[in-house]
Amino acid sequence: MQIRILAIGPSDMEGIILEVGKEYPEFDIRYDTYHNEEEVVHIVTRLHSDYELILFAGSLPYHMVKNQVQLNKPMFYIAFEGTALYRVLFQLAMDREFHLLDRPINVSIDNLQKYEAEECFEELNIDVQNLYFYENDIDYDIENTVQFHYNLWKNNRIDIAITCVGLVYEKLTELGVHASRIIPTRSAVRNTLEHMLLAGQKKRQQDAQIAVGIIDLRSLRDDNQLTEYQIQRRILALQHILIDYGEKSQSIIKWSDRELKFITTRGALHLDNGKTAENKLLHEIYYKTELRPNLGIGLGHTASEAENRAREALKKAELNNSGWFILDADGTVYGPIGNSVPLSYSIRNQNQELLELAKQARLSSSTINRLLSFFKVHGKDTITTNELANGLGITPRSARRIINKLEKVNLVAITGEEQPVHRGRPRQVFAIQFDRLFNLTNEGK
Repeated sequence: MQIRILAIGPSDMEGIILEVGKEYPEFDIRYDTYHNEEEVVHIVTRLHSDYELILFAGSLPYHMVKNQVQLNKPMFYIAFEGTALYRVLFQLAMDREFHLLDRPINVSIDNLQKYEAEECFEELNIDVQNLYFYENDIDYDIENTVQFHYNLWKNNRIDIAITCVGLVYEKLTELGVHASRIIPTRSAVRNTLEHMLLAGQKKRQQDAQIAVGIIDLRSLRDDNQLTEYQIQRRILALQHILIDYGEKSQSIIKWSDRELKFITTRGALHLDNGKTAENKLLHEIYYKTELRPNLGIGLGHTASEAENRAREALKKAELNNSGWFILDADGTVYGPIGNSVPLSYSIRNQNQELLELAKQARLSSSTINRLLSFFKVHGKDTITTNELANGLGITPRSARRIINKLEKVNLVAITGEEQPVHRGRPRQVFAIQFDRLFNLTNEGK
């Protein structure tokens, strides 16, 4: 079965990508053309679920999607190398009106490494008087890129603008700027597809991993107020729900009085999609049986390995009393799933200094990793006890205990108070000493 790829780019890139793509029988590539920035995000959100990998014809649309859309799916872009500049310079050299080789020139360039462009001009003995680079690793806005070139042109500081972005080229020519467009070389496309082939094969191997899910059913018979008939009706409702779920997820269902277990593959669960069938399963169980079940999913190379991880994930769900958790084969925990922004963190740690710090604070290293994930996801550097409790899915008492322990090792400091909307005592606001924590985690990478 071929690896399904969604390729997105301007119309002038379609031919070269599909042509080089024919060299890879492992791929089934669909190319979608965009004409403005908004279309890029729209195409991805509309089509990504039908494809395993996403390819962008340049770095700018890639970063736009990465900054605006939450996708747990491998994405790649074709890098513009300095060698692609040779074609543009050759065309300019052949242009008798431009006189590339007869005079010093002033040039603006975007999306290329500075040293690569300088080497190209030097090797071709082109006299460059001023070379301006658009270097912005944070802002990937097309209008800003256009403005960069246009301002230089308007102020007579450049003779030509060289861009790697199709939309930028079109807008510059509309503004009357003398511009040239860099098209990536076939070798650059080929290199990217090689990386995608490896990533696709790795994803296929991951999708073949065993996935085991366990739902705790003990509360089904714990309600003493239910008659035996009511219990049997709940069991029948559960059976209907689970037969439908098993059919859709291609799962083997195993049932006992204490728990329900389903066995399938990672790929069948579609875990890269936030709106998973497992969320719907738990909601349906609640609405039809009034049970709030906990679910743990474990992933592994064997059924035994996956089941052990599922039980660990189930324990986390029971401790947090919220939603469900996934424990990946590499030791990464995801959850609680169902939160607006679920956390992901590792239960493993090889950073000795961080381990020592966790020991001093009397917290597990996975708790420290979980805290870091929370602050990274929510973009916070201050926190109240209630916010931490809600974010981690724990009780306020447990959150206070964590903060107190961090305070003792100088990782947390009180910075102010927050007055609740209703009557009550002001809540303390704590600041996390990010520099120390993040330096430690970065050292361990």
